[in-house]
Amino acid sequence: MTRQITLCALFAALIAIGTHIKIPTPLLPLTLQTLFVVLSGLVLGKEHGALSVCVYVIAGLMGLPVFTGSALNPTFGYIVGFIPGSFLAGYIAERFRPCFKTWFLGAVAGIAVIYAFGIPYYYLMSKYYIGNELGAKTLLMYFVLMPMPGDIAKSVLAGLIVQRLAVFFPDSFTWKR
Repeated sequence: MTRQITLCALFAALIAIGTHIKIPTPLLPLTLQTLFVVLSGLVLGKEHGALSVCVYVIAGLMGLPVFTGSALNPTFGYIVGFIPGSFLAGYIAERFRPCFKTWFLGAVAGIAVIYAFGIPYYYLMSKYYIGNELGAKTLLMYFVLMPMPGDIAKSVLAGLIVQRLAVFFPDSFTWKR
């Protein structure tokens, strides 16, 4: 039990740190936040991964400086999507044969769920709170196509990290039976 609590706290901290690590790319700056979100599910499993993300979200809502913005920020929907994104990545890792393909697809599915929460929230906040409605073409371009190469790279990296952890630290997977 102590081990799971420690690992949940560690991943919550990694997500917070990943928010502030920005890697410049030609299109958009790449943060490591979503990498740590999907890794939390892949390594800790669906329940503990989602719990670690909940700890991160609650810490931010309590006022700790772990978000780059606030709950009224149009990107907050992505943060809400972190919880089911981590859960889905963990579910896939638990359900299917442990291999790179499973972990990669779990990461991709987790990030897709984050998009599914983030894009509609961004649209609604832009339209009704900020008063600047974005068209479907703009949303697709800036919030799907432009970040997609970076998110695919993060999914590959997540699969490789979990593959290495599985070899060197097989007991690090709290969901493993």
